[in-house]
Amino acid sequence: MDSVLTVGLSPTFQRVMEFSSFREDEVNRAISSSLSVSGKAINVSRILKALGRPSVNICQLGGKRLEEFIALARLDGLDIRYAASKADIRTCTTIINHARNSSTELVEETRPVEEGTEERILSLFSEEVGRHRALIISGTKAKGFSNGLYKEMVLQAKREGLLVVLDIRGEELREVLPSSPDVIKPNLVEFCQTFGIADNIMEGDENLSLMDDVERKAREIYDSYGVISLITRGKYPSWLFNRGRLESIESPISLPAVNTIGCGDTLTAAFTDSLLRGSDIIDATLFGMECASRKASRINQEIA
Repeated sequence: MDSVLTVGLSPTFQRVMEFSSFREDEVNRAISSSLSVSGKAINVSRILKALGRPSVNICQLGGKRLEEFIALARLDGLDIRYAASKADIRTCTTIINHARNSSTELVEETRPVEEGTEERILSLFSEEVGRHRALIISGTKAKGFSNGLYKEMVLQAKREGLLVVLDIRGEELREVLPSSPDVIKPNLVEFCQTFGIADNIMEGDENLSLMDDVERKAREIYDSYGVISLITRGKYPSWLFNRGRLESIESPISLPAVNTIGCGDTLTAAFTDSLLRGSDIIDATLFGMECASRKASRINQEIA
């Protein structure tokens, strides 16, 4: 089966703590706690594995807990190729509060990388890129990497004939568009902030008033670079610029949400897997949304 190369330059340990209830300024005792390796691209590789799709992840790793990170990745069956970095690996924490049916993410920023890390990352990438059928770049890169790094990766991947899917935002996304990736998959807030449509919007809102402006920008991106925009909107239907217009795609299933962390990564993985299996872009979007809904209904990263 064709494999996927995933790139994410902000790896993390992920602690998930589950509480029957949670109160600020009180001692809260977890009913369960788990630790795994994470980061957006690693999450994508984990979901690809669950779907039976092989993948290789490229990232930077180092610091005092390097061996622990590698051991946890092996337990999950993840194939991670890393460039050595002196920066310690961060830890992010998810708090599941059953009393409020909520999931809260506490995020540490990725540590800056030292000079020479980018060259090691590019060397790994150049060795791997020709061995895969698709490239997924996901997440914000650590400070210390150059602005042109993702652009160089996309150019290499396109020269090799890979399907390229990007889940990035801001300046990184704007700079890489002229390299003509196949699909960009920001959420609505990221899309609007990246392209100056709106700043003060909330991910939990439906934001239907923005649809015309989003459609105009998605059409401009497609006409200029041939890039398809898939814009996720949390629990609301996704917006896909397809066949010359912005279509609203509703999830084929609806399940009660327990932990929404990583749902976007699940959609990215399942969407790409479906395209590689020969699905058209609407069916791939539907499959991605179905898998994301299944992920949201579970505490961990499972989608079954």
